[in-house]
Order: sequence, then C-alpha cells, then structure tokens
Amino acid sequence: MEQRTLTAEVFIDTGKDFRPEDSLQAEYIWVPGEIQTLEFDLSVFETTRGFRFDPLLEDSSMVKLLELVLTYDGGEQKTIEQSRIKTNSDVDFEPIFVYLHKDPKFFVDEALCVKLVRAEVRFQVLELGLGEKDYWQEIKKHSVSEKEKAQLLHKLELSMNQNRELEQENRRLRIEEADIYASGIWKLQHDAKGPFKVIFGKGNILTFLAAVYLALCSELFIFNNAYYSAPRPNDQVLVFSFFRFGMVWLGVFVLLAVLNAMVQKGYRRELA
Repeated sequence: MEQRTLTAEVFIDTGKDFRPEDSLQAEYIWVPGEIQTLEFDLSVFETTRGFRFDPLLEDSSMVKLLELVLTYDGGEQKTIEQSRIKTNSDVDFEPIFVYLHKDPKFFVDEALCVKLVRAEVRFQVLELGLGEKDYWQEIKKHSVSEKEKAQLLHKLELSMNQNRELEQENRRLRIEEADIYASGIWKLQHDAKGPFKVIFGKGNILTFLAAVYLALCSELFIFNNAYYSAPRPNDQVLVFSFFRFGMVWLGVFVLLAVLNAMVQKGYRRELA
C-alpha cells in the first residue's frame, strides 16, 4: 500500500497576520483514506487572533475535513462548524475539498480564535497529485464553490428585491395615471384629435388660454369704445363680433405659440 510522509502546519495570527515564525508543524504517515488526528499546543503563543490549518505542504490533494476542535483558555472546547471555516479549494464537495495546487488552507472565523490554547484536527487525505490529472481541470471549469453560490444567491435576492420595488412603483404610477386621466383637462389633452390636438396639447394649453384672454380683452375694448363714442346714431346696434374675436384669437395664438417654441428651443440648446 502506498505510503508517504506528509507535513501539516498550523498558523496563528498574533496580530501580525499569518507568519512562518508563528506556526507549528507536524509530520504524519499518509495512507490513502486513513484518518489522521493531529494535536497542536497553542499555549506557546501569547496572543491568538486567527487560526489557519494547512493539511499538507507537499502536493495537490483531495482532503476531507472531519472535525476541528479548539480549546480555549479556561478549558472550554468548541467543535467548529463547517460554516465557520473557509478554504481555498478549487472544487468543493463539502466536507471534501479538492486542491489542484500545493497550498491547501483552512481558515477559522476570527471570532472563534481568541485565547486559544490547543487545537485538534481530524481529517483524511483521500488522494494526491490531482493537479496532474486533466479531468479535475474540466470539473473545476464547471463547478461552483459555496462562496460563489452565496454570491450568486445574494445577487439574485437583490435583483428580486429591486424587481419587487419596481413593481410597487409601477403599480403606484398606474394608480396615479388613472387618477390624472379622470381629471377633465388631461382627458381633453389625451383624447383631442386634429386641430384640437394642437390647441389642447400639453405645451399649448396655456397659450390657448392666454390667446382667448387677449382676444376677449381686445373685443371688449372695441365694444366699450364704440358704446361710449359720441355722437352715436340711435339706431346703431352694438353686437359682440365672434368673427373679429376669432381672428384676433387666432393671430395671438399663433404668435404666442411661435414665441413659446423659440424660447423652448433656446432652453434645450443651453441644456445640451
């Protein structure tokens, strides 16, 4: 049966990140699939802020992490859950991890790494030399790690929340549109056709009202001037001239519409 001597290493972050001088090594005899149990005395470190376990330093590998138990100052022990452990695997079959490189690492959540005095790790090295096997490269291309899955799910959740917000906004706008359409002036603008479409258009409704007002003032001025003029024949009948009123209104409307168009054109040019 194949056997090799492999080296595992534990790194402790003492506040200066993971450094070679803050590490402990342990050799073990590897037999394919055999369970390895390694213990590390961490009381030699004054401060512990992070914990990293490298199961082997010699080759690419397939590792199954069975158990990682940390002992704290005071005697408390904790078996670390897989969700609190991160790794740099290329293919993830949790709790089996495939490394196509020669630097496998397991990182424990920093919140669980304060005042450590001992660590016990149980694991299996199932296979070595994976980096030389082409089929693992193909599997890597089509695999998605747990981290990538979490990122994709997070993006999907954000997109769904955004979609719900857009649907709510769209519903609100439809309600507002129905309320606005129920008002007379918007309905008149929306349903108008032909010449009335021009007259009652969104940009011309105020122009239309201004032209009516000025034409009415003009007609009343002429009527009032004629009524009080002297001498005036007794048989003269003063009437409101709709023809004159219409001609004045049309002239004023066209003039104001042209001026409004020129002003808007200049305004848009300034914005550009």
